[in-house]
Amino acid sequence: MDKLNHFGDCSGLTISLSKSSFFSAGISVADLDSIKSITGFSQGSFPFRYLGIPVADSRLTIGQFSPFIDKISDYISAWAGASLSYAGRTELIKSVLQGVECFWLSVLPIPSGVRSKVTQLCRNFLWSGKCTMNKRPLVAWKEVTLPKMEGGLGIRNSKAWNKALLTKTLWDIQAKTESLWVKWVHQRYMNRGSFWDYQIKHEDSPLLKQVIAIRDEITGAEGSVENAIILLNQWAPNGEFQSKLAYEFFRPKSPKLPWPKLGVKSGPRSRVGWVFLNTMQTIKTAVKWMIKEAKGIGLPAKIKKIAYACTVYLIGGARNKRNFEGKIEHPEAIFRCIQIQTYRSIYNLLPDYRPI
Repeated sequence: MDKLNHFGDCSGLTISLSKSSFFSAGISVADLDSIKSITGFSQGSFPFRYLGIPVADSRLTIGQFSPFIDKISDYISAWAGASLSYAGRTELIKSVLQGVECFWLSVLPIPSGVRSKVTQLCRNFLWSGKCTMNKRPLVAWKEVTLPKMEGGLGIRNSKAWNKALLTKTLWDIQAKTESLWVKWVHQRYMNRGSFWDYQIKHEDSPLLKQVIAIRDEITGAEGSVENAIILLNQWAPNGEFQSKLAYEFFRPKSPKLPWPKLGVKSGPRSRVGWVFLNTMQTIKTAVKWMIKEAKGIGLPAKIKKIAYACTVYLIGGARNKRNFEGKIEHPEAIFRCIQIQTYRSIYNLLPDYRPI
């Protein structure tokens, strides 16, 4: 207490006994009584929140992540009354909701049950505008979380983003050897041994277990510890770790598609176009999607039927040219013809239609 009192005398930041508590784990009753008598602090109990993050002496339960889930739910509930387009909802998910995620995901390994709940809230908001309304999604979430050049909307995959953010902790442990916290980790867990040789123990913290699992995943993918260290250093140019570079390593991959380069505009009808284009990777999936989605007599159903007819017609024509004339058309040229013909047909059959 002498050091704390001296700090208060020098800085003017005096300790408030009524607002101070100490937390302990694995300490005998006699030692606890000594700490109480010396400090005058009351003994707190786990779990407690520090800077909004729950702290516990064991693995956090899904229920203890409720502040995280409630915060995202509160944001969505506040936006529910606004008239937002699909593009607007997408931007809110990417900027605000995943900004809230970033704070938690950079500190804690998030259980799959919590990730599933957050994904459900974001998915419901994207397709229905509310967090409680379960509207059938038009595209699988794993496709939505792909980059735009791969047919997605650019929303981050929460599991991969959690790994990418925690990789910074891995990099700190193996690179920032002068940090007091890193010295404590090496002294407490590794006995000043090599971080790359450390094997997890049952009593290790969930965070350390996750960091070691990420270490092993990177090492397995790169083939050796030396290559893994090189990769980590590539993610930290100028000594500053960039989680976005690590995310590219962990996220699911899909082949790049030609249609995002054509510049689909935003708006309600562009969402129909994105869904259509995203499912048009094969004729089989296009037929299944069209049969399922093009029911009814409304405008979206008519547009889908027109697009399907133009696609079948022009792909059939390209096939005939290849088989009978020996002419091979580039896929992007075929796609551009489908797009132009679809728009022409829509304007001819639906003269009152105007895209937003």
